[in-house]
Order: sequence, then C-alpha cells, then structure tokens
Amino acid sequence: MHHYQQNVAGKLAWVDGPNNPWRQVIIPLVWASPTIFYTVLSLSSEDLARRYDDNHRQRLELQDVSLRFRNNALSLLAAQIGSIRANQPLQFSNEIVSEARNALASTLILYNVELLGAEAIKWRMHLQGARVIHQWLEHSTSYPASFDNIDKFLLYEHYYSSVFAGLTTFGMVNAPTGDNLQNMGDIAVFGEFVRVIQLVTELERSKYVHGLVINPSEFPNIIGTVETAKDKMILYSQKSHFWNDQVQRDFQHLVFIFYHASLIYTHRALSEDPSTNEYIQVSRDSILDWINLLSDRSTFAHDLVWPLFILGTESKGRPELQNFVSREMEAVMKISGVLDRRKVLSFLQLYWSTDLQHSVTWIQFMREKVPENSMLIL
Repeated sequence: MHHYQQNVAGKLAWVDGPNNPWRQVIIPLVWASPTIFYTVLSLSSEDLARRYDDNHRQRLELQDVSLRFRNNALSLLAAQIGSIRANQPLQFSNEIVSEARNALASTLILYNVELLGAEAIKWRMHLQGARVIHQWLEHSTSYPASFDNIDKFLLYEHYYSSVFAGLTTFGMVNAPTGDNLQNMGDIAVFGEFVRVIQLVTELERSKYVHGLVINPSEFPNIIGTVETAKDKMILYSQKSHFWNDQVQRDFQHLVFIFYHASLIYTHRALSEDPSTNEYIQVSRDSILDWINLLSDRSTFAHDLVWPLFILGTESKGRPELQNFVSREMEAVMKISGVLDRRKVLSFLQLYWSTDLQHSVTWIQFMREKVPENSMLIL
C-alpha cells in the first residue's frame, strides 16, 4: 500500500496534487472493499515488478504475487457481478448500488493492471466490463441524480479511457457521452479536451463510414470547442491546488500543449483544405516550444504521450523532430512505465520510414496499413 500511495497513484492521475483522487477516493475504498483491496495490491506488485529486468528473480516473484492478488480479486468480482445481475436495475437496493460501484472501481483498477503488460485483449475486456457495470448503475433508480466524488471519479476514468481506446479501433466510437462532464468539477481534468477528441473522432468515423460531409462553415464551431476547452483548463489551473507554484506553471504550459495537439488532430481528421497546413505547422512548433518550457517534465510525463504522438505524426521528413519525439517518449516510459507506449513509438517510426504521398495522414495510414494495431495512446 505504501508503494501505491507514494509511487503508483501519482502516475495514474492527470495531476498529482493534494486532491489526487487515486489517493483521496480509492484508498478509503480499499479498506471498505476486499475486491478493491486485492486489485490495488495486484497493481502495486505489478508496478514494482516492472522495476526489474524481464528475467530477474525479484520481477518474477512480484508478478506471481500480483497474479495471486488478481485472481483473488477476479473471484470476488465475479461473485459481485453475479449478485448485481440477479437484481433488476430498477429494484437495486442501496447495498447493491454500492456493490456495483465497488465492482466498477475494481474493474478500472484491473484495466490499469493489464495496461502494465500492454495486453490489449485483456485491458479492453476490462474497459468493456466497466461500461456494462456503469450502464447498470445508470439504470438504477437508487443511483443518485447528483454524483458524489466517488461517482464523478469512476465515471470520468471510464469515460476518458474509453475515448482514447476508441482512437485506434476505427469502428464507430463506443464510449459514454461526455454530457455529465459539467457536473464533475475538478475531477474531470482535461475533460473538455477529451470531449473534443471524442467529437472529432466520431465525426471522422462518420465521414469515413457514412460519407458525412462537413460543411466548411461548421469548422469554426468545431475549432471553437477547442478554444473553449483551453479557456476552461486555464481557469482550472488558476483555482486548483498544486504542490507548488512551479507545478502550477508547468500545468499551464501543459494546457497549451494539449490545446495545440487538439487543433492538429481536428484539422488532420476533418479538414481537406490545404490551407490548414499553415495552422498545423504553427501548432506543431508551438507544442515543441511549450514542451521545452516545462521546468520538470517528470511531473507530467504520463500526460505527454498524446501530445508527443501528435507531434510525432507531424515529424515525417524531419529527422531532428523525430529524434526529439523518440527521446521524450523514451523518457516518459522510463519515468511512468511502458504500458502501450512502445507500440505508440513503433507506429510513429513505421509512419516516418514508409514512403507515402504527402497527403496521407496517420489516421489513413493506421486504418489501411495496420488496422489491428489497437494501441492505447496514453
């Protein structure tokens, strides 16, 4: 538990501040739910194991411990889900609602355990399980109309993970809506940017699958959502509690990094106007500038994967920028874990080395050349 509090929780949160919900929400649940207790121990053991080389005795022993805790959790979780399924949603008692909430928390923690091993089938299975549990909760008349911090945290964790998981599957987006983000307050860090990513992804899928035509007159409205997301996150940075002023300044830099990454993604996914290349280049250079302004990249290393990926997709034919992205991604993996990030970097390297027409975007390339990639860009 000490390792979880001191090391793991900080890597799971968007912002590791005094109000980090991976400590403030999850740790009280650990002592209330044996299932959550075992999942947290499994996660901590697996994270500790990753500090050692693949065949190191200590790594193998810790992974055995993690597996044992995981099996205990899965056994309890199966019983919980059986109990939930035996009740009709409209007849859920408060006890069953609490049990479902604990099951959702356990499933999301198990998703993070499997991410450490980068096994897409397993972590996607847990995400799907979390979606089913959440749907059960939402159909319960006992489920509160206004969320408490536990509900907000679990809902947002599932929401943003599902949005990012849908980026590389190329089916229609199978994620909850972001309609409740405005009710989640400070827990939904970067929630407005995640909603932009979801919106753009859904439009891109409709454009490809159904031939959706995006009227140029609608584009300023879409860009406006990115501007709104930036403004809300700047406001968040001014009123939230950080460990110190330096972390707060770095967070504000991170807001602009996400802002420009969101602009690039929006243009590449939806626009066919060649004139947008000028805006994309400005945002590409801005991401680089803002990253270089970070005084301590280790604090937000785990938040840099998506912006670094977007920067990497704009680095074709630019060896210096490719080297920068590769170095920074390796640094993220060293600080915050490998997860699916090795696959992310490998995809970028394949994209850089493949001879393509200038107009082929990373989205088109991934869809046509590596459709089974299924990586998580987080």
